[in-house]
Amino acid sequence: MSSRKRSRETQRGYSSPLEEPPVEVPRPPTAPRDLGESRPSIPLAAPSPAAPEPDLELEEIFERGSPGLLGDPWCAVEVWTQNRLYGLDGALVCRIVRDRRTNATQGDHPVIGARLLGGQRRDPSGRITHVAHPFPRRGMAAVFATGMGSRLRVSETSSVTRVVVRQRVVEVGADTSPPPWDAIVG
Repeated sequence: MSSRKRSRETQRGYSSPLEEPPVEVPRPPTAPRDLGESRPSIPLAAPSPAAPEPDLELEEIFERGSPGLLGDPWCAVEVWTQNRLYGLDGALVCRIVRDRRTNATQGDHPVIGARLLGGQRRDPSGRITHVAHPFPRRGMAAVFATGMGSRLRVSETSSVTRVVVRQRVVEVGADTSPPPWDAIVG
């Protein structure tokens, strides 16, 4: 059995570095911040006059308190569509759905408890033309799934308008220790 070396510009799953200009990530401010407040969203790509809005935003939440804060339910990712806001935990499982017009929660929405797989775009005939993972891009439909194996049930949202990744930073007191990671992640 012979092996052949192939010359490739990219590895599978990565685009060619020649297709798009390099992305500059904005630096966070260096001035000390008041803990307990939310910092406005930071785009994960540097804006330029010709570039569209970035697909992902980072929001940092600074808090001061007991380590118990880390064990509370946390909305780590928000996926916005024209009509709804989907709140996801750190494992990308949808925990809350809100109507954007009324801000009312929709406890019976079918994607509650489903895991975000990413996003997809379809052409007018319904054929999937683009897929993004782990987060959908603007203009794509977010794709959620429940079940396992051959019983996987997939749900698709309307067009995504915004995706916010929320970073939580908790300053814990010197006399207490944070909970173990399995209590936070589990």
